[in-house]
Amino acid sequence: MVRTKVEIKRIEDKAKRHTTFTKRRQGLFKKTKELVKRCDAEAAVITFSLAGNIFAFGHPSVDNVVNRYIASTSALEHGEVVPVHEEAEMERDAVIGTMENEETLGLEVPLDDMGMDELEELDRTMKEMKKKVVDKIDGIISSSKT
Repeated sequence: MVRTKVEIKRIEDKAKRHTTFTKRRQGLFKKTKELVKRCDAEAAVITFSLAGNIFAFGHPSVDNVVNRYIASTSALEHGEVVPVHEEAEMERDAVIGTMENEETLGLEVPLDDMGMDELEELDRTMKEMKKKVVDKIDGIISSSKT
């Protein structure tokens, strides 16, 4: 089956336009998610519907990606060059802060259903994971400084 080339133009019928927006938005988010997984990238997509609704997808989060973009562009506008290790240190601090503040650490573990033994085991496992992440980031930072 051969795909025919479709001319890109405005869809006049409002209902068809809304349907196309919804389907294409979902496809865009799916492609972004695939890019993030395959390339270990950080990405954010923000769309606004005609009704004024906001739809966003981001990894690790939309806020992190947007803040990183703003910091990078403002540094470039002022002629500053942010060294890689400083940026990595800022990201490490953000990750550690997030890990300390989140109840589920993004794993969507139902904490309310766990008993004390399970919670203690989860706490121990999370502390080990946090230590490994911090050690890995520190290794990357130290190698980028040399």
